[in-house]
Amino acid sequence: MKVVPSVDISGGKAVKRIKGKRDTGLQLGDPVAVASELRKMGYDSIHVVDLDAAEGIGNNWRHVLDIIKVGFLRVTVGGGIRDRERLNSILKESSTIAVMSTLPFTEPEKFREAVRGVEDRVMISVDYCGDHIFVKGWNEGVKASVAIDKLNGFKVRGFIFTYVCNEGTKGGIDERIGGWLKLICGEKGYAGGIASTEDLRRLKEMGFDFAIVGMALYTGAIRGVLNV
Repeated sequence: MKVVPSVDISGGKAVKRIKGKRDTGLQLGDPVAVASELRKMGYDSIHVVDLDAAEGIGNNWRHVLDIIKVGFLRVTVGGGIRDRERLNSILKESSTIAVMSTLPFTEPEKFREAVRGVEDRVMISVDYCGDHIFVKGWNEGVKASVAIDKLNGFKVRGFIFTYVCNEGTKGGIDERIGGWLKLICGEKGYAGGIASTEDLRRLKEMGFDFAIVGMALYTGAIRGVLNV
């Protein structure tokens, strides 16, 4: 299983938030410099999220493009991708995969139209806690069992599950998610709460193809671990 570092960008800086809350966690500085250092360490894939674009308060597009040029073999890019124009701008480079989260849930037909013909280069991000999936703009989560049936109908490259209960905390992975994987088609990624190489091994045993790491990487707990 591949280990994929994450670089989250807000206000032009790389950050690592705790449970997604602003002004928490780590301030890491220049996002392109952070990405370049990760590449030198041997990581050939990276996960980049434009937090400001995701929250609808600006964007860090220039920094995202500069990271794409660093030379990673694969760059998954998320944050504020809501139409074909932005999708096309991300997919210009052969190394990129677009990650979309809100649109598949809130406007499924618009999502289908946006990704038509490039489904194999699109992944859906699924934020969840317990047995509920959470979507920006919804007051309540939706039962995972209901959502998964709908998600499989999109025929995209795969899915990234983010355990928001523990995101940025190093509080440990969700041991129960393995049961969901049997219901999911396509490539599978996990993020949220990873604290150790043992967590990574458990995710591999569950059947994940890759794990996205942030806080544990930047605080040194699993720094330099490329694969398990």
